[in-house]
Amino acid sequence: MSGRPALRVGLAGATGTLGGELLRLLEERRFPIGELLPIASAESRGSAVELRGEPWDVAGSDASLRGLDLIILCAPPGPSLELARRALHAEVPCLDLSGALAGTPEVPLVVVDLGATPEQLRAPIVAAPAGPALAWALALAPLAAAAGLERVVGTALVAVSAGGRAGIEALSQESIALFNQQDLPEPEVFGQPIAFDCLPSLGEADEEGASAHERALVRDLRALLGDALRVGVTSVRVPTFTGDGAILAIETSRPLALADARALLAKAPGVSVVDEAGAGPSTRTSAGQEEVLVGRLRRDPSHERGLLLWIAADALCVAARNGALLAEAWLAARA
Repeated sequence: MSGRPALRVGLAGATGTLGGELLRLLEERRFPIGELLPIASAESRGSAVELRGEPWDVAGSDASLRGLDLIILCAPPGPSLELARRALHAEVPCLDLSGALAGTPEVPLVVVDLGATPEQLRAPIVAAPAGPALAWALALAPLAAAAGLERVVGTALVAVSAGGRAGIEALSQESIALFNQQDLPEPEVFGQPIAFDCLPSLGEADEEGASAHERALVRDLRALLGDALRVGVTSVRVPTFTGDGAILAIETSRPLALADARALLAKAPGVSVVDEAGAGPSTRTSAGQEEVLVGRLRRDPSHERGLLLWIAADALCVAARNGALLAEAWLAARA
């Protein structure tokens, strides 16, 4: 990447957890940023972020986008959606990692490890799936390519880091209050306390009882793996700081030997098999890891073509890795 011309890049959500991890990876991978425009909420105005040892002042969401070569959206969906609209008006290419545009039909949804065409990458806006959909797709895609997928039923165990720094701080404050036998702070992030508890719904439920998180996960999996895929999802917020987990029951279209499934996962990009003596990786093990960790791969005795597996993934690190790869693929498509 060092031979590329330097770019003027905007980064929305630059002071957040995803934006910070992405910036670290872009620097590590020597993505050619010549000038950085960090964008964050009003609370961060006046602060700075560092790139290659140089501080860059944080601008508010009203900053001018004119002259940028690229803007990457890592802010919450609401602000990201508005910035995407402004980027289109300013004719600035946009990579959306926030999930705000993942369900928009005219916006390509891209996981680089699963393949991306130059046409997709040259679109005015390119989106990446947010949250567990990315981790699930990386683990399911090699099995789908080898034997087809008829049905996936999964339970997503989502850490508070999905709520950003505010979610992490909420769990910390609630835990301290309970240990000290104090009143809990107001549950502003998740709507109810999370410390030492599990919340069986993430987001507002529709008339059929599916939460917003579940609907988005099903939508993104079908977009990445095929509209005909039958998917059932339950999303649970768990009281851990980072590292998501998932229990997946898979029905393949054609028989797939357990050894073959394990071999496919072991060589899949973005995936690592951790299945020593039948014990899978813990969610804590996944913290800071850029790969999806898969374990406890076994037969489902309830179906002749059924497989059961466990996933552990640091959603922020996995999303940041895909974002860095997406930025590189975007640049290569314009060469």
